[in-house]
Amino acid sequence: LPLLGATLIGCQPVVKTDEQHTIHVTGHAVTAVTPNQAHLTFNIEREGAELSTIKQQIDEVSAAILAALRAHDIDDEDITSYNMQAGPTYDYVDGKRIPRGFSASRSIKVYLAELDHYDAIIDHAFKAGASHLNQVQFSVREAEEIYQQLLAQAVAHAQQKAKKMAAASDSELGAVVTIHESSYAPPMRQEAAMMRMSDSASVSLPGKHDMQAQVNVTFAITP
Repeated sequence: LPLLGATLIGCQPVVKTDEQHTIHVTGHAVTAVTPNQAHLTFNIEREGAELSTIKQQIDEVSAAILAALRAHDIDDEDITSYNMQAGPTYDYVDGKRIPRGFSASRSIKVYLAELDHYDAIIDHAFKAGASHLNQVQFSVREAEEIYQQLLAQAVAHAQQKAKKMAAASDSELGAVVTIHESSYAPPMRQEAAMMRMSDSASVSLPGKHDMQAQVNVTFAITP
């Protein structure tokens, strides 16, 4: 009897619900954008026997770099130069640690609201004594605004697809039941940076890069 009861339950008809009268689609939109701003990080590194001497050298190089940045109309509020590190250095001989002196470094972070002087700023920083250009982060100033426009286009694309699918299945498209954003505004793009010194005209071109938005939408349909 228990087996018969289980069999009868398994054969009961499935009751259709409103959730079955839906259609799920993905909409997307894409556009090509050109980066128009950048964040740079320069490093100044020095080693020597006296920490005070190294500190003075780094301060002199820092002052020269700041002067070059200001000459290119970079505001002080777009420059961060207080981060400095220092410590002893050692040599290891036959398993023994032998003091060699000291090393110190300072990082200078720069925000470029425009890329017109990008190459010239890098060249002048290295000529002033910068040791490394650690990274460059390119981004689009209007990224959030462009992304919001793409989201609206992605929703419209989803609706177009849903209409065609509903029509192909002899159904009528209804209202949106659910909608989910499955993308996000792009972060800043990091680029590996190479030290170079050049008096030539601008040779660094940011190019264009795709920005896209995607949504998942569920529509009600009437069979």
